[in-house]
Amino acid sequence: MAKVAFYLRGSILASAVMLTLPASAQTAATAAADDASGGEIIVTAQKRPELLSKTPLSISAVTGDALKTNAVNDAMSLAVAVPTVRIEQANGLRVTIRGVSSADGSEKGDPSAAFMLNGVYLARQQSLSGAFFDVSRIEVLRGPQGTLYGRNATAGVVNIITNSPTDKFEAAVNGEISNYDTYRVDAMVNLPVTEKLAIRAAGAYNKHDSYLVQREGETRKLGNDQDEYAFRLSAEQKFGAEDQGSILIIGDYAHQGGAGPQQLQIGNFFRNPTSTNPTFYNSSSADQRTVNYNFPSNLRQDNKNYGVTGELNYDFGGVGITYLGGYRVFDRYNLAPQAFPNSGAYPDQEISGKTYSQSHEARIATTGDGPLKAVAGLYYFKEKTENLVTLLPNYAGYSLFAFLQDPTIGESKAAFGQATYSVTDKLRVTGGIRYSKDKKSRVGRVVTQRTSTILDPSLYTVTQINDAERSFSKVTWKAGVDYDLTDKVMLYANVSTGYKAGGFNDGCSTTSTSICNSPISEDRLYYRPETLTAYEAGMRGRFMDNALTLNLTGFWYDYSNLQLSSVQEPPAPPGQLTLNAGKARVKGIEAQAVITPTKRDRIDLSFNYLDAYYTQYRPTLVIDFAGKPLDNSPKFTVQTGYTHTFPLANGGDIAAHVDSQLNSDYVNTNFGNGVQFRYPSYTKSNANITYTTPDGRYSVGAFVKNIENTITFSGYASGRIYVSEPRLYGIRAGVKF
Repeated sequence: MAKVAFYLRGSILASAVMLTLPASAQTAATAAADDASGGEIIVTAQKRPELLSKTPLSISAVTGDALKTNAVNDAMSLAVAVPTVRIEQANGLRVTIRGVSSADGSEKGDPSAAFMLNGVYLARQQSLSGAFFDVSRIEVLRGPQGTLYGRNATAGVVNIITNSPTDKFEAAVNGEISNYDTYRVDAMVNLPVTEKLAIRAAGAYNKHDSYLVQREGETRKLGNDQDEYAFRLSAEQKFGAEDQGSILIIGDYAHQGGAGPQQLQIGNFFRNPTSTNPTFYNSSSADQRTVNYNFPSNLRQDNKNYGVTGELNYDFGGVGITYLGGYRVFDRYNLAPQAFPNSGAYPDQEISGKTYSQSHEARIATTGDGPLKAVAGLYYFKEKTENLVTLLPNYAGYSLFAFLQDPTIGESKAAFGQATYSVTDKLRVTGGIRYSKDKKSRVGRVVTQRTSTILDPSLYTVTQINDAERSFSKVTWKAGVDYDLTDKVMLYANVSTGYKAGGFNDGCSTTSTSICNSPISEDRLYYRPETLTAYEAGMRGRFMDNALTLNLTGFWYDYSNLQLSSVQEPPAPPGQLTLNAGKARVKGIEAQAVITPTKRDRIDLSFNYLDAYYTQYRPTLVIDFAGKPLDNSPKFTVQTGYTHTFPLANGGDIAAHVDSQLNSDYVNTNFGNGVQFRYPSYTKSNANITYTTPDGRYSVGAFVKNIENTITFSGYASGRIYVSEPRLYGIRAGVKF
């Protein structure tokens, strides 16, 4: 604790020094808002509306307009706007915040960062890859959020908030054309029906060819493309003499076609990748993106993601109630090669199934201006997944190798409360607590066939029963204090805890309800919950007559029972194996600022230091990882950006922007043999220029992303990886009515 106090005390002292220095805030994408709060973003991270600058948390918020300006089209490109977050392709999207993440994208796995749409939890990582359109803002909370958001928020929270209906007619259309035969279009229309009822419709279509490269002689369709359409319909009814109440209903549907994601070989980046000492070699972008193996079939995906969200609010005067509920379906089909380059196997993998989920949250909260601001609530979540995974043909000598997992069920119940009390006009204290109870179960089996590639119960042999069930419960809590140094500078400090439920691996035990043909030990079948205690202190402030916005945060994590996942390959039965890894420590400093020396100039600067490493972990009996870094945790991330707006004689303007992000080296780990693949430091830069007419109705611009054409990799598993986007450039235009 003494070290923690010293570390955070140093962060507070550093903030005092940085008051005179240009340091950064969100990137060029973030701090632009034009609401009634004087240009600030209003966020709801603490389940109540408040100014971003007055929120005593490590939080970033990105407006919808800023997303468009910086060509942030989906979750994977969000790091352009929030450099402290890494969102990468793996088995679904893998979110890493301050070194905390999860690699288990199977039907029994859980993410470490809670990803939400309008406050409703999205559990499956494969359902997160949709395009952004008609977005109001995105809030990113860094650090454990166990009190208000519950389990699986160990790393933090990403919440996408779409635009609600308004009381004015408005419409807009935006389009983009760029390389890789890319076409993007989105549109929205808002219609006030009565004084208290309004509806809003929005839709989008996005398409681009594969970002991968065919090797010579190959003609099959490659993955890493996009062919998606989506639409959303929202209706809001206000009621009460003074609009004390409101009901918001949102229905959405998205279809993802095309080829879908595709794996590449780690050998595209490293020599001797199967040895204990792989060496990185800096080949060209095209070579790093080349699919240099034979695969049996054309890739194809047919994913449908849809749901309905309802929110009821009513303010009784001093006290308000909220109900937030959601029902979602993820209908998945994917055909792609499952690459096992270490074994020279590249069979087709066919995945199909559905996930049904429902969530309900009821809250009561204070709404007055008194010294106490409090919220309390109940939460319920249930998820059921029906999943079929088939490997064919000739995997490990079989014509067909299949996982029939039906059902996999996850259920979570919680009660929570948090209160902030103003001791004086400047000093506030916060306390929160949550009790979570979770239950997870799965019934399934592994089957093989020798003579046919068509799944047939009369032909297959059951080689393994998957039958496991576990319950977990945990109390998480938060304690915090914040102080207004001036009316524009706030200091804060928090201690908070996070928890991610445990789970189970493939197999069964002698206590299983089904007949277990090959029981395994309890310590191999089950893994424990991971827990995290975070100490954080920071400063948020505006200086120099609001010309400088400065945020600084220092943090220290004690991280226990990390859940680390690896993939097995031939001759072992394929599958995801998750084990607890002992302990880790995460510490760092994040400094962000925005400088606006004139009304036409804006400078964005960001510096992030992260030291995330194992303190107790042995991946094998002879290898000790103590002191080695966690995956996807670059020690330094530095981002700079500059925007200048040129006024024109006709009253319009041209805004030119450039930004660049420097990341130090990072690792991805082969937990099977304890080898870390280290990617060297790199930069990615972006630029755009936009002309806007005097009335603001029309705009046209050009952009380029990843000017250096830097390719990074993620999602390592048994010699296979996924790669990032190459250089992208194009033009876009928009019109508002």
